[in-house]
Amino acid sequence: MQNGAFAFVALLLGSCQSNTTSLDNARSQYAETLADYQACMNATSGEAVNNCEPKRLVAEAAERAYKDAMSNGQ
Repeated sequence: MQNGAFAFVALLLGSCQSNTTSLDNARSQYAETLADYQACMNATSGEAVNNCEPKRLVAEAAERAYKDAMSNGQ
C-alpha cells in the first residue's frame, strides 16, 4: 500500500513538470500503471477492491499526464 501511495505522489510531482515529459514516456507510463491496476483487480477478483485503490489513483494520474502531453503536442 505504501508503494502505491509513493508512486501516486511521484506521479503528482512529475506532472508538475509536464513540459519535460515526452508523449512516448507519458504513454508508456500510462500503459504500465493501467496494466498494474488491471493485474491487481484480476488477482483480487473484485473481492478486495480497496486493495487496488492506490493503483487506480496512480493509473488515473498517469492518464491525465498522458492527455496533457497529447494536448501540449509533446
